[in-house]
This record gives sequence, structure tokens and C-alpha cells, in this order.
Amino acid sequence: MVKTIAALAFATLGLAACGGGGDSGAAPVAKTMKLSLYGQPFTKSGTVSHAQWVARADTPSSDAAATVQTLQEALTARGVPATITAQVMDGTTLHQIVMGENNGLPPTPDQFKTDPSEYLIVNFQLDDMVTPWSDPAQGAAVSQFGHDLAVFTQRASVSGKLVYAVQPIQTCDVPNGGGAAFGLISAIADAKSHSNLNTMGSIPFGVSFGGSQGNPIPSPDLAHLGPDCRTPDAYLLNMRTNAIADYIAALYKETAATPVLQAAHR
Repeated sequence: MVKTIAALAFATLGLAACGGGGDSGAAPVAKTMKLSLYGQPFTKSGTVSHAQWVARADTPSSDAAATVQTLQEALTARGVPATITAQVMDGTTLHQIVMGENNGLPPTPDQFKTDPSEYLIVNFQLDDMVTPWSDPAQGAAVSQFGHDLAVFTQRASVSGKLVYAVQPIQTCDVPNGGGAAFGLISAIADAKSHSNLNTMGSIPFGVSFGGSQGNPIPSPDLAHLGPDCRTPDAYLLNMRTNAIADYIAALYKETAATPVLQAAHR
């Protein structure tokens, strides 16, 4: 089943996006952004929201639908026409997708010939979002994740698609910021340094650590992370969804203005 899902993922990823031809200098028609979602849903369908979970194959499909609907509504409210599709979410890990093609190898330099015409929003997590980053096995998983995300991004570029990773929400479950969420943040930064990966969804929320043990400094904000200190509530998840929508809206305005600038220089 996993191999089938991975194959479908790459069948989708491998299709070159078809996009419009040249303009005649007239006012451009409003573009519709094509957005594809991969990884874990970043909106929960229930009233109690929970993220930063150990990757599970039984994540409710309703969460993927809720993510699409919530983001669609947020973009509509911002005047952004978009088609949003949940491609491969629930229970499929990044490593399985990457290894499903060419033994996990990245594309060769001669393959990068297509201009971006579609956007992939990814919210992949480590298979284990509980074990501290200091654990050797977890540290290796963090390194592997960074490599896989870079390869995923490079392959998308070959198909004319830009990849945007959703920024993880910081947690306070391990002293000195050694939790899995911080490892994931580091892995995304590593992938950015080896590909044209972009990020979105940063929110003004952070955790401070101090004292001889480097424990989290108490504050009212920590209540948003739940009793386990790694489960963002609906408030934080909604804040991040709005940050994602704001970023996409700004990106839409930027890309929509491009034809006008080109026509002005003819």
C-alpha cells in the first residue's frame, strides 16, 4: 500500500505543469494559483487540535479535507483565487516518497530546465516527533530528513514546481530546546541550504529556556502547547494557517504583477 501511495505521489510530482503562453501586452487575466499539499495536515477537523505527533498511518482523512477547506477559505478572504489539492498526506513519510524513485537519488543538473508554474506546500514531520534530538538514532533521522527534503525539492523543480515547507511550531518538551520539533526546524534549514526550498507559516511564538538545566521559562504562552509541552492547540494552529495564507497572498500579488511589468518594457 505504501509503495502504491509513493508511486502515485511521484506520478503526480512528475507531471510537468501546463501553463499559459505569452501575453499580448493587454491587462493580464487573474491567475489561479495551483497549490498541492503534502505531508501531515496542518489543520485538525475536531474542536481539539493536536499536532507534532508521532507519524501515524491512521490519521483521519477528514484532517486533510479540513486543511484544504480552511486554507481555501483563508485565501478567498484575501482575494486569492486558488485550486488546492491534498496529494499525499495522511501516513506517508517523506523518506518513502523520495525512495520511490531512482533509489532516492536527486536529479542531475541537466534536468533543471522548467520555470516554476505550481506550488507544493509540504508539512512533513519526523517519523518520531517525541524522542529528543540528542538521541543518536533521532539525530540520524534528522540528517536523513534534511537530505530527503532537499531531493524532494529538487525533483519538484525539474517539474516546474516550487516547494514551500511549513515551519514547525516550537515546543518545550525537552530542556535546552532539544526536542524533536527543534530537530525538524534544523533539518528544514539544512534542506534550504542544499536546494531552492522556501519556507512559510512562521508565527510570533517561541519558547525561552534558562537555568542550570536549561528548562523552559514559565509563561502563559506555554499553555498553548498542552500538558506534554509539544501539542500546539487550535489557537497556534490557526495562527499558523493565517500566516501561511498571508504568505501565499503576498506571493500571489507578486506573481500576478509580473505580466504587467513585462508588458511595460515592450
